[in-house]
Amino acid sequence: MLKNQRFLYLAIQVLFCFLIISYRASAQVVKRIELPLQNANAAFQTMPLGDKGVLLISKPDKGTYNVQKFDTNLDRVWSIDGPVESNLDYVASCYDGQSVFLLFSKYRSSLYQIVKVNIGPGFVETFTINTIDRFEITDFKTLGYAVFMAGMVRNEPVLIHTNLTTSQTRVLPTAIKGSNAIQTVEVDTTHHLVNVCFAVKKGRQTKIVARSYEETGELYVQASIDPEDDYSLLSGRLQILNDSVRMVIGTYGYRNMQSTSNAASQGLYISKIVNDEVVFTRYHSFTDFKNFFNYMNERQQEKIERKIRKKKENGDDLKLNYRLLVHDIVPKNNQFLLVAEVFYPEYRYQNNMMGGGFGYGSMMMGGYPFGAGLYNPYLWNPMYGGMRGYNNQQVFDGFTYTHAILADVDQNGKLIWDNSISFDNVRSMELREKIKVQDETNGTTQLVYSHNGGIRSKVIKGNQVLDNNRIVDNSTTVEGDKVRKTSTDDIDYWFDNFYIAWGEQRISNAQGDVQTRGRRNVYYLNKISF
Repeated sequence: MLKNQRFLYLAIQVLFCFLIISYRASAQVVKRIELPLQNANAAFQTMPLGDKGVLLISKPDKGTYNVQKFDTNLDRVWSIDGPVESNLDYVASCYDGQSVFLLFSKYRSSLYQIVKVNIGPGFVETFTINTIDRFEITDFKTLGYAVFMAGMVRNEPVLIHTNLTTSQTRVLPTAIKGSNAIQTVEVDTTHHLVNVCFAVKKGRQTKIVARSYEETGELYVQASIDPEDDYSLLSGRLQILNDSVRMVIGTYGYRNMQSTSNAASQGLYISKIVNDEVVFTRYHSFTDFKNFFNYMNERQQEKIERKIRKKKENGDDLKLNYRLLVHDIVPKNNQFLLVAEVFYPEYRYQNNMMGGGFGYGSMMMGGYPFGAGLYNPYLWNPMYGGMRGYNNQQVFDGFTYTHAILADVDQNGKLIWDNSISFDNVRSMELREKIKVQDETNGTTQLVYSHNGGIRSKVIKGNQVLDNNRIVDNSTTVEGDKVRKTSTDDIDYWFDNFYIAWGEQRISNAQGDVQTRGRRNVYYLNKISF
């Protein structure tokens, strides 16, 4: 019996080593292309299209935009130039699996120009719509020829639906008892629905109301998740599994820990809804996770674990204060994989009227930064109480990510295992998903993110770590190149076993040919095999 156990142990170790060696051998840059950045204002935005290729979006000057499509070998397929009103900024884009939609506007304007890019043949359709005066847009999603835009007008939430074929725009009913805000708007291409989550606040307690809308703007289904008496539900993401079963996942915190300037998360909750009934809501405090605090150094981790044990011995729980960006639920073999990223906002002091506040427009006072997307403070703080002032006040200065957590739960919402990956203080002006999670056929899970021009990853199997902090060099392919600065960088899963990385770099080369010698500023695309 002992001999068999030793054999099994050795076999497992050999398998783990094989998985790690295979992974290390396969991680490499397959192809890289560069586009010159002619001036300081030149900028691109990348939109991966899976096995259909990738789009590059730019705005060469005030009156035009450019869209380029590259195939999966990063060869250019087509390039389109189109006109746009000279006073409009490129704000955001979205991809519904068939077409890409570009949104142009100016801050707090009622006029929007929307360009539909048909990614196959490469032609565009342009639509101009009018909404509501002083509409502060926070979300932009499309489904077919329907556009859903969420935002605020005079601190009241507004959800707008536009049919592009008829140019009809209407405000959808959002009346819910209590002070509320539209927190998330997500497109479900599988069920052809748009899912909207409202944070409804009454006093210090907040609940989540999740609604699904059809392409026509008609309400398809609604569910209300009420917290236990001591809790507030701080965020929610709705996912439809089939015609009758829906899941809502988000963060919760203790009611008495919440304020208008801070939303303190204690853990994750998961609710299962069958038809219109909430079957269960399970709460998982981070103090019950085995790996949540792994991002801390050893001394900090021991200190907080002692505090947790002491509280639990007295029948209590250590009160926590975290902010999380929650991903969509990943159904997996009759279980659910929950992924969330832990972050905190940073501020700086700034005098006079040079900018400030939370709003996407207020961050630069002159309009939207190119393709920076839309900023929704309610995504991470439903208690949000309005913009901060200008003179001698704190000004929003981006988000810092500390770590990401993964939790696997069964169909009853019970925690099976948890794991985590530490970020090296990744910073971003946008609050969006940085970690990419990819399940492999061998049962492992690969976690990937970009930082300072490099690609970092971790391979896990449940709560076991197979390969930790693997770094893939995201360098150029030209001999003699030295990357002096990487000002922006990002990565996304692309198709099959390939990822695509992109960003801006300043490069110098003392010994290259006529094209590469000297200094150059480029926007790069890297195809990476894992």
